[in-house]
Amino acid sequence: MTTAVSKHVFFLGLGGIGMSALARHLARRGHVVGGYDLTPSPLLDALQNEGMHVTHSPRPEDLPPWADGTTEELTVVWTPAIPRNFPLMTHFAQMGIIPVKRAALLGAITRGKPTLAVAGTHGKTTTSSWIAAMMNAGEEGCHAFLGGIDSRTGTNYLSRNGARWHVVEADEFDRSFHHLEPTCAAITNLEPDHLDIYGTSEAFRAAFEQFGRQVKDTLLLPAELAWSATAGGPAIERFAVLEHGQPVPDDVHHVAHLTEGQEDVEFQVGEVHFSARPALPGRHNVANALVAAALAIHAGARPKQVARAVAEFHGVHRRMDVHLDTPDAVYIDDYAHHPTELEALLSAVRERWPHRHITLVFQPHLYSRTRDFGEEFARVLGLADRLLLLPIYPAREAPIPGVDAQWLFDNISSPHKHLSTSDSIFGDLKACSADVLVTAGAGDIDRLVPQALQHMQRRRT
Repeated sequence: MTTAVSKHVFFLGLGGIGMSALARHLARRGHVVGGYDLTPSPLLDALQNEGMHVTHSPRPEDLPPWADGTTEELTVVWTPAIPRNFPLMTHFAQMGIIPVKRAALLGAITRGKPTLAVAGTHGKTTTSSWIAAMMNAGEEGCHAFLGGIDSRTGTNYLSRNGARWHVVEADEFDRSFHHLEPTCAAITNLEPDHLDIYGTSEAFRAAFEQFGRQVKDTLLLPAELAWSATAGGPAIERFAVLEHGQPVPDDVHHVAHLTEGQEDVEFQVGEVHFSARPALPGRHNVANALVAAALAIHAGARPKQVARAVAEFHGVHRRMDVHLDTPDAVYIDDYAHHPTELEALLSAVRERWPHRHITLVFQPHLYSRTRDFGEEFARVLGLADRLLLLPIYPAREAPIPGVDAQWLFDNISSPHKHLSTSDSIFGDLKACSADVLVTAGAGDIDRLVPQALQHMQRRRT
């Protein structure tokens, strides 16, 4: 996108995390901002309170006068979650307005500016939010477009006057990250996903390789990830999480050393050494903290502020989100929707609450993902002491014959499993007396959080 954004900007899918962060950025810079979304939410309420026009009507006649495309110059931003034949899309097309994809707008905002980007199948949101915390622990700060709601600030957009650096999540869905040209970036890990978009694992990997070639200065990669550096491409730096005493490979530049029986982790980020106890549990979060520290230090963050942020970062909404932690009842909600993410989540829960009985409520996300990773899902879901499985959340997909919750359920070997629904789930929970309750999924399972919390709180009485 090379053209300037108009004074008036209308978002189709305003309630999305990425869309709303961009809306907040433009509103802060004096644009008149509004948008459409189907479902009311606390996030949309917050945007409305910030002065944005929010509508849930798809009818063009319900648009505000400045957004109907007839009287004012208008930029329309859309997300692929909105179909091309949506009434407002059709209306704007008839007005001669070509909508701009969210990813293109983010690329236009950050192009030519110092930018840190985090890509990868897992850990993008937590790592990029951790970077923002590290940068904002110093005087310069940053502008951050987060893929979730920061637990401490309650927002998905952070900004500080005079800040040079931008921090973004590099989203691989629909090849969105190809609109970015970051100064420094990291790929946290690489496992096939979004195969409904990419078709093959090879195409998925090729998209990441293309993103890597667009990085200007430095690209951080896991030690175990095979990668062919290209002439004229970014410098490659490797990172690894190692057990104490384990030798550091020659090509590894950034290391986190774990010591058995100790919660402090020794971080070696290039020539910088510091010790800190990551605020978020799990080996995967040690890796997230390490990557965040390496990129933040590349951007000039001081080691002391980085170490402080490692220990004080409170995480992101729906990423190992602890709503209740008592001797009698624990409740965690998480966005995990891929087998690897679920396994990391359950491992972290066992690490933090050993010898407790874990009940997992899981909502699969997408028929295609459930089909493509059916065997892996069946294995990982069996790791919980008890499983309550909800129907598949379809999102953008039509049903796939033969792929449903029952199909997945039948392939899970655990004897302590139950096929449930959003209407029956709390009756099912009463029957099983959950000790540690975990809800997970990327669909609308988060709407159950208030009731789930109340359920677990009643266990204490």
